[in-house]
Amino acid sequence: MTESITSKYVPSWTREEQLNELTQIERYDEMMTGIVRSIESEKRELQLNGEEVTLQGELLIVALPNGVTGYCAAKDFAIHEFKNTRKLVGRKAKFVIKEILLEQKMVILSGKEAQKRTIAEFWEKLIELDKAGQLKEHTFTGVVSGTSQDRRGITHVRILGQDCHMPRTEWSWNSRDIVDVSEGEEIEVKVTRFDLERKLVEVSRRLTLPDPFQLLEKLDVGDPIAGKVSRVDPLHGIFVQMESGLDVKASKVKSLESPIVGDMVTCRILQPIRREAGGRIKGRVVIVGYPAGKRKRKDLGSFLFE
Repeated sequence: MTESITSKYVPSWTREEQLNELTQIERYDEMMTGIVRSIESEKRELQLNGEEVTLQGELLIVALPNGVTGYCAAKDFAIHEFKNTRKLVGRKAKFVIKEILLEQKMVILSGKEAQKRTIAEFWEKLIELDKAGQLKEHTFTGVVSGTSQDRRGITHVRILGQDCHMPRTEWSWNSRDIVDVSEGEEIEVKVTRFDLERKLVEVSRRLTLPDPFQLLEKLDVGDPIAGKVSRVDPLHGIFVQMESGLDVKASKVKSLESPIVGDMVTCRILQPIRREAGGRIKGRVVIVGYPAGKRKRKDLGSFLFE
């Protein structure tokens, strides 16, 4: 094995019990969970499966359970490629052991092979739940792998290695909510549809949250309800967020001063709250008062004198 003085190489194990555990995991072809500790960019010449292999490029140094250190080529970490492999540091992932090098005390891992297995498990579970008619009730834990705040606003969620997509409208019951989530964060989702042939999956976080319709459907025209002004738009008008976190269109009685965003308001139901065929909820209210008092609109230049 060739290594430079600056190499970050450390033995994968230091105790016999660690080696015995690794040998058993390899024998039964089990998966392990590890965290990428760091990355080295050096050339290594190793004997893998009886052949001389050169590991050139970035090598991930992986912290495994029981104080064991594993090594995984960056290109063998996942099915998809990463433009910036430095982002892999700190990531948790599943791995399988490709080989245990006794002479070098080095465990070579593959994240790509583990991901293939977990994806296969995910699809088996998906098909099983769908056939049993239980897919709508099942909740999956996914990891956010990317977001976009553009018009489409699709969030990418990875479940057991499978990349899934979530439209912005499926983030919450409030269609105007900003998708506030970070890459690597775990969220609960439900699968809304999938295409087995194209391996496409669409998920929803909204369907894992309490349904505001359970409260709002009981309200009749004229019933009072509290809310907060969430939007005032010269083109689209006023929107009020109900206590349940749902935005509805609003108007106001003529005698009231125009609201601004953040005003707490008392409303009356003007049009019954109804669920449409697509699952979205719509309704209309009229603002009849400001129970906490009317907020004053700030002069945009006033901060100069504060």
